[in-house]
Amino acid sequence: MGKLRTTPAVFFALLLLACPAFAGQTYQFKGEVKGITRGALLFKAFAEGLKPESMEMILDEEPDETGRVRRVFLDLFGCELGGVRIEQLEIEALDTQFTDPSGWTSPGPEVVEMLSVNARATILEADVNRAISDAAFGDDDGNWHGLSLDFRKGKVYARGYYTVRFLFTLDILIELEGRFGIVGGKQVWLEDYTMKVNRVDLPEALTDRAVSQIQPIIDLNGFIFPLTLKTVALTDDRVVLESKVLPQRFNGIRYIYCSR
Repeated sequence: MGKLRTTPAVFFALLLLACPAFAGQTYQFKGEVKGITRGALLFKAFAEGLKPESMEMILDEEPDETGRVRRVFLDLFGCELGGVRIEQLEIEALDTQFTDPSGWTSPGPEVVEMLSVNARATILEADVNRAISDAAFGDDDGNWHGLSLDFRKGKVYARGYYTVRFLFTLDILIELEGRFGIVGGKQVWLEDYTMKVNRVDLPEALTDRAVSQIQPIIDLNGFIFPLTLKTVALTDDRVVLESKVLPQRFNGIRYIYCSR
C-alpha cells in the first residue's frame, strides 16, 4: 500500500473543517453561573448584575491575572437598565482593563480604562410604555386611566385621561408629543415636545414642569461600560440606540446563560 499524501489543497480543506475546534470552548449555564476561572467569574458578574433573561459572552482569550480583557462581545436579552427593560443589548469592548480579579465576586468588576466600546440597544415600545406611563402621568392617586404610548413617524405620542371629581366627574384628556434625542451619549431624553389638555396647548412652563418628571426617558449611566451612543431611531414598535461603530460578533471562547 502506498503512503498517504496530503496535498496543500486537501490540508487547507481539513483546516477549514477543523475551524470550530480552534474557535474556543463553549460553556453553558442555566439558572446560575458556576465556575472559578476568570472568564466564568466575569460572566457571572454580568449575569447577576444585569439579570438578563439570557446572554452570551465571547472572549478572544481568558482575562489575564491583572483583569485585562483584550476583546469581549456581549449579547444580552431582557436585561433592565435605568428602570427600563432592554429587549436586546449588544456590546463589543476592546482592550478593557477591569479591576483586580480577586474582587470580581464582591464587590464586582469595574472598568478602570478601555480603548473603545461599541453598542446597540433595542427597546420595545411596550417596555418604554411601562417604564414612563406612571412617571409621566403620576397616577399614584388612581385618577389616571386609558394610558397609552405610541411611536409614530419618528415621534413619540402619549395620552391618558385624568378623572376630576368635585361637584361632578370629568375626564380630562392629556396628550404629549415629542421626539427622542441622545444626551451625553448615555441618556435618551424627550425633546421638541408639546402637551395638550383637551386638545388645547398647555403653556410651555407647565409643559416643562410635567415633562421634567420623566426625564431622562432611558438612562444607561449605570451600565458598567462607558457607552457613547450617537443615534436613536424609532420604528412602529421599538427604539434602537447605536454607537458610531456597531458591535461585531467574533469567534472565541463562548459563555452562554439562560435564566430558566
